[in-house]
Amino acid sequence: MVVDGFARLTSGARAWAGRVGGGAAVVWYGLFTLAAFVVSFAAVFPHDLMLQRALTAATAGTSIRVVAERGGLGWTLAYGVDALRVEMRDGDGHDPLLLAQALRVAPSRLGLLRGTPYPIALDATLYGGSVRGTFDPRPASFRVDAKLEGVDLARYTGLRPWLEGTVRGRLEGAVELDGNGRGPAAAAGDVRLRIDGLTLEGTKVRGIVVPDLHFSDVHLTGTVKNGRLQVEEVVADGQELGLRGDGDVLLREPLGASPLNLSLVVSPAPGAPDGLKVAVGMLPGASADGGARRISVGGTLGRPTLR
Repeated sequence: MVVDGFARLTSGARAWAGRVGGGAAVVWYGLFTLAAFVVSFAAVFPHDLMLQRALTAATAGTSIRVVAERGGLGWTLAYGVDALRVEMRDGDGHDPLLLAQALRVAPSRLGLLRGTPYPIALDATLYGGSVRGTFDPRPASFRVDAKLEGVDLARYTGLRPWLEGTVRGRLEGAVELDGNGRGPAAAAGDVRLRIDGLTLEGTKVRGIVVPDLHFSDVHLTGTVKNGRLQVEEVVADGQELGLRGDGDVLLREPLGASPLNLSLVVSPAPGAPDGLKVAVGMLPGASADGGARRISVGGTLGRPTLR
């Protein structure tokens, strides 16, 4: 009796284990099938088409277009794009206003758990340098924190329609804006730009010959508040020229329509060629000490005027 009872017990245990094991196998098979479906769907999803449609919709009605080349979603949920070009709609596309390569856009994982991808992190190669930052466009939490490092101006071709010749220098900068819960129009923060070793040689601006210029330091510092960029200081220290300035820019959309109100003082260096001193004296504006000229810059960012 005892032997028969033990046999029945072990047989029932084996049957129960088989049922549990079979159920676990079904669960694991189902998870494997789901994972394979997600990976396959991500692999065949038309990322390039969807991205270009989104960029076209975002720039509709503007003077620019944005073209993305070969994008894909990574396993970390970061979206990678081989190259991103910003072009004028009426341009030939040969010299884009901006060309970013190895662009990586990553959503906030914590934000995704809350049903939103923001803030978004951005990282890209830019003309031998880099641009990195985070961006949150939501009015209640608007924030921009971006940095430029080591951008080689000699590689930048976006100015060719207006400027001919050789331009060298390394651009660095930082933009920090915070909407303080009141949206982009009320954002406040700091803007800093610096060009190390700016050099212009054999250059023409819209056909007008510019003397060769060599600057050891060029920098701009400013603050943004209530839709206005207050330029606290513009400085350019060069072998042939010096420049000092301040003023403000009333920010508008598009950015090229932003009105300018700047005051600049251009001074020839003591050892500047006589021809350059004469050229400075012929600039618009009023005379200042040491053969300098005080110039007011008006108009807009897209069409500045000197007086």
